Amino acid sequence: MMHVSESPSSRRVDAPSKVVGGALYTADHKIDGVTYAVLVCSPIAHGRITSIDVEGALRMPGILGVVSHLNAAELRGLPAPAWPTKPEELIRRPDHGASLTFADAVIRYAGQAVAAVVADSLQDATAAAQALTVTYDADAPIVGLSEHEAEATDPQTGEIPGGEPATSSRGDAEGALSEAPIRVVATYKSPAAHHNPIEAPATIAQWSDGTLVVYDSNQGPHIIAAALASAFGLEKKSVRVISEFVGGAFGCKLQLWPHGYVAALAARLVKRPVKLVLTRPQMFTSVGHRPDLMQHVTLGADQHGNLLAIRHEAIVQTGLVDEYVEGCVGRTRTRYACPNVSVVTRLEHLSLPAGTSMRAPGKSTGSFALESAMDELAAALHMDPIELRLRNFASSDPDSGKPWSTSALKECYEVGAARFGWRSGGARRGGSEGRLLIGHGMASGSYPRYASRATASVVVFASGRATISTGVAEIGTGNTTVMPCIAAEALGLPADAVELRFGDTELPFAPQAGGSRIVASVGHAVLRACEDLKKKLAGEGLFGPEKSCVEILRELEIDSAEGYGAWEPDGPLPVSVESNAAHFCEVAVDPIYETIRVRRFVSAVDIGRVLSPVTARSQVLGAITMGLGQALCEETLVDPRFGRYLNIDLGEYLVPVSADVPKIDVSFVGEPDPQSGVLGAKSAGEIGIVGAAAAVANAVYDATGLRPRTLPIRYDTLARGGSRP
Repeated sequence: MMHVSESPSSRRVDAPSKVVGGALYTADHKIDGVTYAVLVCSPIAHGRITSIDVEGALRMPGILGVVSHLNAAELRGLPAPAWPTKPEELIRRPDHGASLTFADAVIRYAGQAVAAVVADSLQDATAAAQALTVTYDADAPIVGLSEHEAEATDPQTGEIPGGEPATSSRGDAEGALSEAPIRVVATYKSPAAHHNPIEAPATIAQWSDGTLVVYDSNQGPHIIAAALASAFGLEKKSVRVISEFVGGAFGCKLQLWPHGYVAALAARLVKRPVKLVLTRPQMFTSVGHRPDLMQHVTLGADQHGNLLAIRHEAIVQTGLVDEYVEGCVGRTRTRYACPNVSVVTRLEHLSLPAGTSMRAPGKSTGSFALESAMDELAAALHMDPIELRLRNFASSDPDSGKPWSTSALKECYEVGAARFGWRSGGARRGGSEGRLLIGHGMASGSYPRYASRATASVVVFASGRATISTGVAEIGTGNTTVMPCIAAEALGLPADAVELRFGDTELPFAPQAGGSRIVASVGHAVLRACEDLKKKLAGEGLFGPEKSCVEILRELEIDSAEGYGAWEPDGPLPVSVESNAAHFCEVAVDPIYETIRVRRFVSAVDIGRVLSPVTARSQVLGAITMGLGQALCEETLVDPRFGRYLNIDLGEYLVPVSADVPKIDVSFVGEPDPQSGVLGAKSAGEIGIVGAAAAVANAVYDATGLRPRTLPIRYDTLARGGSRP
């Protein structure tokens, strides 16, 4: 059963402006006197710059200047930052290492920005960037993950992004595995993958009297402003960041990347506004990616399918520039009731660009390994995969011991199986249609609650309308629809009478739009602002349940009233909060044409209360589609000789298109979660991708009897090297 807001918006509020072209994205802004910067990127992956012919570039038509390591420190107004002695120290820099761009002549990955050419026109800047002569002294790059843990670094300590431990254990996993009568031992590989939002990352920077104003495509204007302030030694109030609409992000616009920093340097050089827009190939080396990783999973169980032990070890690629840890082991600690669990994360520093969060970071990759291993265990036991999961259902958080706030995972299994027409039992569930091999597979997924400090203001007008103001980014997730729903319910107004002002650091502070945290964070602040407004009106002696805010304003004969709300997490919750999903997939495999197609996909999702069905469903559909891409087509190829990415455009980097995506059946199940936060809602933006790739892989096994353990799944490589248990 789907539980929704009593008066949800039936449409996306921002849809009309986007359809008719009224929504302004970063590169759409028209700034008087704007100039254009184009990056020059290194063709080598390891070595150093020996010379840059700046004078030659300055003689070309329309060229205003060149920014590089030769003048970056002077333009920055601060000494060149020193590279840390340990790569992991980079992750603690407030500017995430962007100010290290042009800090020295060392090349650490192919595609690294080595200069930026500024001109009066984009055409002139592009021509000069292509003609700029840069010479290098190249060394052999270090690329490719090691096959064995011993060749990677020692286990990571501390936390992965999101606050979960990179390495932890409970019980005695090694001892329990040695005695387990049934064991599954497997290695699962996931390649590097890139976000590829349709809007290229862009920045327009201008300086005025020591103040930096930036139009930027990002997931958190206040976070970018703080990072730029750190990079230039400014107070945050001296940096204004505007980010009105963002054309997709998925994690690649969470932080300050080199292009944003370079645009500000270039604007200081030419003393005019500078626009810098990345090309599609530059997006593959300039704004992060999901790292290449290898996962070793061992499950131990008794003859009845009860898990006795889990060992999950990951080797993750990271860069020499910025250390990012893909936390793919985190959900293994909480997914199933198991007394003995060991998770380990190891890193390999390679001559490749920095990794970063990519939709459901760690959860999407980790679920592929864990949920595939669970399917292998079900096959070994000749047990139905749902029965195996129910047998190991965690009635409370098995790692912390806390109760779940709510959990409708069992209902997800029941509803999803019924809507899919799941045939239970331990035998093959698919069949054949002529030469086509039909397979059915399922997997589950979970996503935790993240929340951060947030602020907002609310103004109610006697006209009957209201305005919310907060500096949150709108990356396509539907904040302009959802936030008005939250305020409308609190104030007793129709949702279409409430407007959201967003995407500007002159508005109250909001965190990054990442980690499915915005409703749990900004939504709380909006509710606090509504409460503050109602208290002010109550102080007039007029507020009561029989009167609305608008009626009181009219009685007082004042035009408006304002409330302000600030919220931040008050320590750990007494409960564990997770969104849940059960995915069901049907594939058709053609062994003659060596194709794998997803024909049906059904998901039952537990996100607590659904505040806006239209945007929640859209989020789940998009996440599942990305999961299909992860399963069947997405990978970034590396030339091991030169450390360069090979397929750096949408002609060769494959993403799912409409013909690849079947009708996706999404059901929302469960009840509002009274302890999880705002109006009973839980995380919705990323749960759809968690487990989706595993559901496809398990369906392919059901169809072919060959076990996919490497993504993306291709029939030709599966038939040559697939594993038959």
